[in-house]
Amino acid sequence: MPELRFGVLVVPDAPFPTLAERWRRVEELGFDFLFVADHYRHTRDPSLTWFEGWTVLAAMALQTSTVRIGPLVANPILRGPAVLAKAAAAVDHLSNGRLELAIGKGVEEFDHQATGTPLWSPRERGARFREYMQVVDGGLRSWETPFSFEGRYYRTQETSLAPAPVQRPRPPITVGGQSLTVRRVAAERADCWNTFALGDMPFHKVLETVRHQNRELDELCAEVGREPAKLRRSLVLWKPLDPWETPDAFERIVTAFSEAGIAEFIVMWPHEDRLPLLERTAATMAALRDG
Repeated sequence: MPELRFGVLVVPDAPFPTLAERWRRVEELGFDFLFVADHYRHTRDPSLTWFEGWTVLAAMALQTSTVRIGPLVANPILRGPAVLAKAAAAVDHLSNGRLELAIGKGVEEFDHQATGTPLWSPRERGARFREYMQVVDGGLRSWETPFSFEGRYYRTQETSLAPAPVQRPRPPITVGGQSLTVRRVAAERADCWNTFALGDMPFHKVLETVRHQNRELDELCAEVGREPAKLRRSLVLWKPLDPWETPDAFERIVTAFSEAGIAEFIVMWPHEDRLPLLERTAATMAALRDG
């Protein structure tokens, strides 16, 4: 069974001094990953504080020293793939090689509205994602050989990344999402697949779905000649997977989903009145690592 790893998603909804305190606390508690969301504005209320994701990542890189950092997930609506590759290389340098680059399909209509781009259909979104990933991957490797790509939605000519990323041949890439397109791309070119659960689906149904998707992902890896165990699997604990619903909820979730193939678990930074729960989670995390 792969080694268990744990992370915290801290959304950029507070002044920078407050965010820095949160980031350092995550690091002090021993979490492996520290992530930030990547949208144009707050997902609930556009009047609330919400800083730009890659600006936040740069600050995060300078305010931490050991925890691995990244977007969860980088948003293709907000920036082109060659630009994302360039930004990723810069953050990899700022963090001294600690970047985990997670990328999604981009799903929020308000991000389209903010950038003045038409809302993509599901089919177009999937096709764009496949091309986007090719350009990001190729762009991050272009320090070796200049990279060109001519697709239906994205193109780049003689991209050459200088300097090279700290991590060679490129920082690890996670793809986030549940669609077959995302999982196929994960099998083809990613280092990790990330999934989540939203809505009112009962616990056992979420578990059954993730187990089934993981089995399909193993088959997709085999189809492209890849060892399934080489592809990491991660899960964001949103409702209905509430890690603090009961005193044993976090341990129960990790135990059940690790048996279904998940090895990395990400929780949300809690409201201030629930911060002791994050500390309790860190203690449980250490015990789970020790077996």
